[in-house]
Amino acid sequence: MQLDKYDQKLIALLVEEARQSVTELSKRVNLSRSAVTERIKRLEDKGVITGYHASINHDAEHAVMAYFSLTFRPLSCDLIQPYVEQIPEVKLAHSISGDVDMILLVESPSMTRLNEIRIEIDSWPNINKVLTHMCLATRLDRK
Repeated sequence: MQLDKYDQKLIALLVEEARQSVTELSKRVNLSRSAVTERIKRLEDKGVITGYHASINHDAEHAVMAYFSLTFRPLSCDLIQPYVEQIPEVKLAHSISGDVDMILLVESPSMTRLNEIRIEIDSWPNINKVLTHMCLATRLDRK
């Protein structure tokens, strides 16, 4: 789907703040309310806009985030997938190329829970190596 400058601006505004009113969006992109409504509907129908979400402000002193780099022997992401899905604190899971087979982003309410998750991951079948990379500061978040 080809996006024109109005579509791109609407998407950028919605990414910035998804709860903006159509009236506010129409003012900011210089289009009528009906044109903005139609464009948003089209972007949703075409799968460009796939949803809206609430960002949660976690208490920075208690919430912790880490990436876990997993290496399997033998390689089998399909075998590990059901285990990954059972941990609600796993926010992202990617199969990747290189020395690591899968990387998980885990967001935990405490270091204690993060350690429990790490111990659980160590017990999964075919896990050869797990490296933990603690997140110290968020530098950019384009959610």
